[in-house]
Amino acid sequence: MSNPRTLPDPGKIRSFQRVTTPDGFFLICALDHLSDFQALLDPDPAKVDHRRTVAGKIELIRALAPEVSAFLLDAEFGLAQAIASRALPGNVGLMASIENEDYQIPPGARRTRLREGWSVWQAKMIGADVLKLLWFFRPDSDTADHQRDVVRRLVDQCASLSLPLVVEPIWYPLPDEDRSSAAWRSRRVDGIIESAAEAAALGTDMLKVEFPGEVGSENERSAALAACKRLDSGIRGLPWVILSAGVGYDAFREQVRIASLAGASGFLAGRSIWRDAAATHEPGQRRIATAEAAARLRELAAITRAHGRPYCPALDSDAAAHAFPSGWYRHWNSERAGESQIAAE
Repeated sequence: MSNPRTLPDPGKIRSFQRVTTPDGFFLICALDHLSDFQALLDPDPAKVDHRRTVAGKIELIRALAPEVSAFLLDAEFGLAQAIASRALPGNVGLMASIENEDYQIPPGARRTRLREGWSVWQAKMIGADVLKLLWFFRPDSDTADHQRDVVRRLVDQCASLSLPLVVEPIWYPLPDEDRSSAAWRSRRVDGIIESAAEAAALGTDMLKVEFPGEVGSENERSAALAACKRLDSGIRGLPWVILSAGVGYDAFREQVRIASLAGASGFLAGRSIWRDAAATHEPGQRRIATAEAAARLRELAAITRAHGRPYCPALDSDAAAHAFPSGWYRHWNSERAGESQIAAE
């Protein structure tokens, strides 16, 4: 019999099927934002309470669901609420974030903060198909080993539940670094590529990556394409998607095109798509802005399909029969089944 540790994990394969389109693309809307989402809902964010935040997310989920393969949601405002309200259709995949972070960059080296009272097991039990970790990482910082250990632990926990893990490496400035300098921007490109390779080597199943470069000129676009190709070659066939980081939509559209040409399998983006809708408060104008967000998703899907690499690994029937012969289930995850196994009477 084949070694069960070398077999493809059918649980993870099925989970990836649920968050991709039938032709193998990740067309995913990120709505796991916390304080930065609340800040868009009212000129005075102090007026935005839990109820109003949930309502804002549910409204966007209902409107954008026809255009996406999955949503990425948070435990505080999104996951249970989207399910219980039936805003999230059953044919749309679900990713869950595990961290308690936003994109604000405080000074100093970063340590991942996982959401207190929220676990990999709970994400699996609520019906998440994939778990996502926002991972601030600098290999030259004094927290690098800690950050690597965070990923290793999550890799093991997710594997025990056949739950795919997506890691989102974020390159950030250390003290005394000038993020506006050309030297830092150049180092950031290399850092994005190196961090992706590190995350891949630690055993993650998929990457959500920053765009390694700029798109303002032809030379910048050419350099960015070369950088994306370097990133793709360094992660050894792992699927990857591009994040938006809140850039303007026109710039993000070009980033998706370039990343797709280099081997990306889609996008996992939020503010560049729905920021205008969330920030528009007059109901009629908000409906127009929400329709524009849906149109953006359709356009990004067309670009992804035209240029991207589909992710739909499959074994033919002979290979599947060889990989999973008679009785394969007795060995698959058997060391994890433990006392949960029900004896036949």
